[in-house]
Amino acid sequence: MTNILCMAGAGSGKTHKIITESIAEIERGGKVLVVTYTISNQQELRRRFLASFGKYSDQFVVKGLFSFYLEDMVRPYQQALFSKRINDIFFNESNPHMVSGKKYTIPGRAEKLEDKSYNPDHFLTKCHTKAHTGFLAKLAARIAKAAKNASAVRLGDIYSKIYFDEVQDLVGWDYEVLKSLNKSMKSPITCVGDFRQTVYETTFGQKTPKTATEKVSAFKSMGFTTEKLTKNFRSIQDICLISDEVHKDNYEASESAVEEVPHDFCHHVGVFIVKYSDVAGYVKTYDPIVLRYGIASGKKILPTSARCYNFGNSKGLGFNRVLILPVDKQMPFIMDSAYSFPASDEMAQNKLYVAITRARYSLGFIVPDSKAEQLRFPLWRPDLA
Repeated sequence: MTNILCMAGAGSGKTHKIITESIAEIERGGKVLVVTYTISNQQELRRRFLASFGKYSDQFVVKGLFSFYLEDMVRPYQQALFSKRINDIFFNESNPHMVSGKKYTIPGRAEKLEDKSYNPDHFLTKCHTKAHTGFLAKLAARIAKAAKNASAVRLGDIYSKIYFDEVQDLVGWDYEVLKSLNKSMKSPITCVGDFRQTVYETTFGQKTPKTATEKVSAFKSMGFTTEKLTKNFRSIQDICLISDEVHKDNYEASESAVEEVPHDFCHHVGVFIVKYSDVAGYVKTYDPIVLRYGIASGKKILPTSARCYNFGNSKGLGFNRVLILPVDKQMPFIMDSAYSFPASDEMAQNKLYVAITRARYSLGFIVPDSKAEQLRFPLWRPDLA
């Protein structure tokens, strides 16, 4: 059995790969499980499978990461740690053990009790029937060890192939779960992701791996074979070149597979600078999708007619025209082709990469009027539109 890490660049057809391989496996009599993080990607996987296979199938199962942990890793073997049935999950936006607005933990939340047994208050809500999402991977890993990886054996009996999508967003304890599956499951695992698109974290704490380099090393230490998808079926080459510059020399260059720009978009193709004062005119002329950091970003700049997405929410999507409102940490990249992001700005770096790679035919960067001249991209002028 060969387990695979597929490093798939933006627009490289990772969903197509998962769907086509899954259909082939089902036609051979197998059953496939796909685990992914975001709800939008779960919906897209089901939609693409239906479009390709022509009908729904019980042999193609898509689960969210937290549902997978609860239903397949925790609940069947929870008696190894806790006797009371864990019915559901409780989504944590912040660490539930930290006092709100403070930097210290709530007493009684340590992982183990004085008798060395596991503390349900560490993993579960007060009623002990819901698992904290921020500690769910840790709970799954602890149960897997206590139950001698029985969950991995069970999964291998149910499914002939398992995919983990969006693995760039897994951290720390998620990798302990992958280790338990990699060690004991007979069915092959394929993990798919683009570490340049890491914009979420699934667990709390400082447990490694956290950085892209640490994550790739973790897969190598588990013996995964690496595959790379570098063809970009979404973006024109000019946009591919800019997206590659965001993580200079750390990844293989992407190559556009877009051979022809549709006639309706030929009159405005490439990468541009758009001044603050020209944003309303640009939006009116081209109706791009505006990508921004958050819902409060650009209120004084963007017209009410602008169609907007936050950077993170745009993952997995593609748009004919994109206009980006950068944050301060992203602006130096737009101003200077020689700029390299420091490690401390990795999240801003990744979100910019996600935003750039949403664009198919045209990409604009919004820049203050005072900084818009003599940059590395041409300045859009309304009189030449």
